[in-house]
Amino acid sequence: MSELNVLKYHNCANIKQTSVKREWMDNTINSHAYHCFPVSIANSIGYEISFPEEISFIWDGISDTMSDHVKVLSGEKYVSTGRANASISFDTGLVIKSDQNTTMLVMPVPNLFVDGAQPFTTLISSSFYMHPIPVVWHITRANTIITIPANQPVATILPIPLKQICDYEMNIYKAEFSDDFIKYNKEYGVEAQKVNKINGGFTDWYRNATNHKDEKIGEHELKSIKLKINDYSEKESRLVYESN
Repeated sequence: MSELNVLKYHNCANIKQTSVKREWMDNTINSHAYHCFPVSIANSIGYEISFPEEISFIWDGISDTMSDHVKVLSGEKYVSTGRANASISFDTGLVIKSDQNTTMLVMPVPNLFVDGAQPFTTLISSSFYMHPIPVVWHITRANTIITIPANQPVATILPIPLKQICDYEMNIYKAEFSDDFIKYNKEYGVEAQKVNKINGGFTDWYRNATNHKDEKIGEHELKSIKLKINDYSEKESRLVYESN
């Protein structure tokens, strides 16, 4: 099992497995959106970073190297505007250490949408980077107060093996469709529409890896994502940097 070590500064952000819950999904009729298995399982990938207090800010619409175009209205101790260029940086206070075969992908929280701002996606070499993991948002809507409620995640981090990803080789071919496949695909669509018309129903065929005839057609690599986290921060500390 691979291991990640998180070293927490004082007044740092919270970190936990990214939650499957999304407010916009809760607000769909009967929480209907959670039936979409590709969305639901993607929601819980990685570790979310959040802060215990509300953070709000406003940008005046000018993007240059001066930092005073973004004004922080609340949560000042957790953010800074020094990067300028219509951005705001979150001081996570979380140093993440890994081996050399692991890189941290810092990315937007899956399927969490914020009007007026968007997190940058970055790659951090966490085997030697000894500073708190950086999270930066680009502000896209001027003269509008943007508020991040307490405990709403601002980014997701995902450990990935870059070398392993580069070992994949993609082959692209022209698609050909047999008469049997065309017939099968049409039947699938017709049966799916029948289910969808019954009280707003939703097929679980993809979730169950079956077709419209309830025949097994494959297996998911995983049907749920559960990440193991051990919090020793109340009783144990480690050095951020050790000299050789």
